Amino acid sequence: MPKTILSSHDNRTPIAVSDLPLVIHPGPIHEHWTIAARDKGFDLIARVRDRLHVALRCHICGGIHAARHSVVMSAQPLCPHCIEARWRQTALTAGLTWLGRDQDHRHYGRYGLPCGHESRRQFAFVDRMARGEVAARCNICLIMREEDEAQNFGWMRVGRDPKGSASYRVYRHTCGHEQRIAVANVRWGQCDCAGCGQSWTAKPSYIYLLDIRHPATGRHVLKVGYSARPVKRHKHQLDLPKDAIVEVLRVVAMPTGHDACASEKAAHARLKRTHPESLVPRQEYVDLMNVSSEVYRPESLPLLHKTLDLIEADIVDAARIRTPDSTSPLSRAADLADPEIMPDPPDSHPSTVSARRTPARARTRRKPQPKTTLRDRSPILRRHPGQPG
Repeated sequence: MPKTILSSHDNRTPIAVSDLPLVIHPGPIHEHWTIAARDKGFDLIARVRDRLHVALRCHICGGIHAARHSVVMSAQPLCPHCIEARWRQTALTAGLTWLGRDQDHRHYGRYGLPCGHESRRQFAFVDRMARGEVAARCNICLIMREEDEAQNFGWMRVGRDPKGSASYRVYRHTCGHEQRIAVANVRWGQCDCAGCGQSWTAKPSYIYLLDIRHPATGRHVLKVGYSARPVKRHKHQLDLPKDAIVEVLRVVAMPTGHDACASEKAAHARLKRTHPESLVPRQEYVDLMNVSSEVYRPESLPLLHKTLDLIEADIVDAARIRTPDSTSPLSRAADLADPEIMPDPPDSHPSTVSARRTPARARTRRKPQPKTTLRDRSPILRRHPGQPG
């Protein structure tokens, strides 16, 4: 059917529908439809598209749109031209430029930002901007700023955090190592490469499980954390009372401090989400130790052991993937007699140095143990079971 020109019965200028794909549909216009449309702020001027739709002209803006006649009879029709005019005015109030509706989602629009880039925003968010509650942020400018901040300290921004955290990004160091780092830490350079760095993030570390008892008050809690020296951690850094009894129940060797921190924090977040009853509120232990989280009830000991089993399995699998044909560096770290003693770097004892030039200190030969004796997986547990102080 050809497009036609719709005109109302009053003296207004005839309305061309060349801009709107409205095709006249033959059929009577019922009087009660016309009355209902007029009462709701519209003139019903024709039947269009099919037998179910009518063309309405808004009394406010004069724009035409198609609507179902059932909407005219049972609800309040909304003029899309008036709505778009409000969106346009709201954008101007918020300091944006209206570019049109988003074709993929009816709750979004396209806006021009003051920086010149285009952004896709929710209409409700732009309303809040117009009220001064929030401000616009350009994602393109944000990425460029984060790239500049990373380059200042020898990093390159790779992309968003694969775990979905809005505060983290994936960065690549000049040595080629990639890791998740908080944006705020990169901004101020408070980060070290876990691959080539010299700080705790790149050195071997441990996730520990402590059993803490205080006989004077009868309190009994479990503490999970990470440290390169677990014994020093609970003796000198937790600020426990002198009469507190501390036992290191378990330690899990981690290849780097960065891995230890990430695994421990992720495990605590998961336990807090799935088993909130296992956590001890801070007000119950604030006078016992100077920590604010990772403190659990004694009943959660099997759950904590299971969590550490998963962490240990993930680390061993990762080490096996990295070095499938050789001994894993993690296995060598796990065989240390004491996690308080860090191994020397590999390049500190080159193979070209003769043993005669650096004679070893005389040592007493130890009596060999029978082959049937199982090796202690965590020697620290039998070496440091005592009290702090």
